[in-house]
Amino acid sequence: MALKVTLINPPQANHYPQPPMGLAQLAAVAEQAGHKVTMVDLNALGTPPALSSLVENADVIGLTAMTPTIGAAVKLARELKRARGDILIILGGPHATLLPEETLKSTPEIDIIVRGEGEDSLLELLSALENHRPLGQVAGISYRQDGNIISNPGSNNAIDLDKLPFLAYHLLPTRRYRPHPPHGRALPFAAVITSRGCPYHCSYCSKPVTGVKFRGQSPERVLDEIEHLIKRFGIRELAFYDDVFTMDKKRAAAIAEGIITRRLKLQWTCETRVNLVDPELLRLLKKAGCYAIAYGIESASPEILATIDKNISPEQVVKAISMTRQTGIQTVGYFMIGSPGETPATIQQTISFAKRLKLDFAQFAITTPFPGTELYRRYLKDHDNETAVWEDFIYAGAGGRLAPVFESAGLRRADLIDWMKKAYRRFYLRPSYVWQRLTAVRSPGDLIVDLKGFNMLISSLRA
Repeated sequence: MALKVTLINPPQANHYPQPPMGLAQLAAVAEQAGHKVTMVDLNALGTPPALSSLVENADVIGLTAMTPTIGAAVKLARELKRARGDILIILGGPHATLLPEETLKSTPEIDIIVRGEGEDSLLELLSALENHRPLGQVAGISYRQDGNIISNPGSNNAIDLDKLPFLAYHLLPTRRYRPHPPHGRALPFAAVITSRGCPYHCSYCSKPVTGVKFRGQSPERVLDEIEHLIKRFGIRELAFYDDVFTMDKKRAAAIAEGIITRRLKLQWTCETRVNLVDPELLRLLKKAGCYAIAYGIESASPEILATIDKNISPEQVVKAISMTRQTGIQTVGYFMIGSPGETPATIQQTISFAKRLKLDFAQFAITTPFPGTELYRRYLKDHDNETAVWEDFIYAGAGGRLAPVFESAGLRRADLIDWMKKAYRRFYLRPSYVWQRLTAVRSPGDLIVDLKGFNMLISSLRA
């Protein structure tokens, strides 16, 4: 007898809710296996349903959480247990993967944790629950047994990405998703992740779930899902949220060529590294509908780049941004302020660099040492007795939260927040930049994005 599974995305303080792609993939896998699946995206719903309705029609509740949202997930788990004490609650996601024992010890309301890539483990777990089998043979889970916490070994089998069903967008409130500026030329909007794993070793990035080996879906599989999203949901804009979309340039080119050949009408964006593009590929991406590419630039200081193991140079940044601009694709630069070794001089160097690049958009964040990263291990060396408040682990200390940061004699927490605001003001509030944006408007969608971006800027400066 199939189980009734309710998968919930916890609420976040977010004006631009994004589809929970990991949860949507798990939902699709469970549904394909014959289980009755319901998805509830509390981050997107304006009025959340009553807790009683969430638990009364479910055999199993599944929650997901990254480190910044673990507090919301724990709070929700406790409320769900109060509503129905015998409901089984499963937690997955990067935070639980990194800290399964700690999470289970601190939150008795969570019964089982699924670690890593969860598709196979979830199916094994649901089968064991359905058939009342012991959990000892289910790979990749952590749970309680006789007062002890057991962590079963993970599976050595990599998920075959081509065999995964399409994301379960039919279970999500697709019309409620809003891409945040600089994305959002057209609606409805959707997002996909077509690859997993990254072989680079940036010290601020953790890979607890997908690992270091790059694996990409075949171009044909990617194109089939895009076509499905267009035909079934009328999608007009798509974001590829792959960590490095052009890691395999031939694959990226084949996807672009397929979009052209199949005459798939949509605008799209992607993210990649400055050392993984070339003029020929960029021209093809542009022809296929790519209108913006986001690059992780992080800093203008070679010393800071070396400290965070970024493995790029400012010269590569200049070359990639120039090539992209010449192709007619908009450029987005991601920058970090407050990495180990940062000084007011290196921050000013980064701000000036961002302005010289003539980026279309820049995003500045305070360096945050997330669990599972080399930066976090470095942070702990000087903060051995500090108690982590996990929901504070938000980029840039959003909303005045006290996110862990690297402080020095010349850069305290308040200084970093002040420098981040200075960076935004100095980049965006320039007459030359305002003129650049006005002359770049080609459609009503461009104008809407610019206006939304301006509102976000003002809000961030007031925070």
